[in-house]
Amino acid sequence: MVMTRILNRSYSLLFDMRQGLYLSLLSGFCIICACTPTTPLYSQTRKGLDIVRIQPFRLEKSFKFDWRSERPDVRSGLLVVIKVDTSLVRPTNDLQPVLYAGNQTVQRINQGYESGYVIGIIPGPIDLSKEPVWFGTKDLPERIDAKKIRAERAKATSSGARPLKAEDVKSRTKKMATVPDLTTLLRKYAADLILEFSPQEKHIVEAWRLPETRQ
Repeated sequence: MVMTRILNRSYSLLFDMRQGLYLSLLSGFCIICACTPTTPLYSQTRKGLDIVRIQPFRLEKSFKFDWRSERPDVRSGLLVVIKVDTSLVRPTNDLQPVLYAGNQTVQRINQGYESGYVIGIIPGPIDLSKEPVWFGTKDLPERIDAKKIRAERAKATSSGARPLKAEDVKSRTKKMATVPDLTTLLRKYAADLILEFSPQEKHIVEAWRLPETRQ
């Protein structure tokens, strides 16, 4: 399956230090499909997406955030576990709905179509009691810019997307994790979340935790 080959190639890049260890789950779609983005999918925005775990993080070494066109440097943010409608994340040979949080795109680090849970990275400071999280128009995250995010947010808000309640954010937020770099964040914290919420994708964790080879 084309999507499987793309995802396998993306996971292997995580351990190529020369490539920056960034996930590119959707990067191959531009080769597969050149179609125009379609109507926004708001099947889960009436009450907003349900975020069941929030893990703040801080990195000693920043990384380039490839899931938007500006590619900002990221040194802090949130690892989140989002309960999703699996029809929105099922692998296809088409573009997929982009996941947003406030004024950012969310980097999905697993598929989640079997478990119903997507683990993602939201870059930078964000208060999820004030910012909605939603699925927007089908597109490639790497070509989304600030202007596009504003337009998508306006559509989502008008469709009923709302933030989490403050008490839910507080009860679901864990203690800040301070780690050296993105690689450590993935191997430790993101991997543990996958094993807990989406164990069907333990192969991702196994790939991340392969011993490093030094030349």
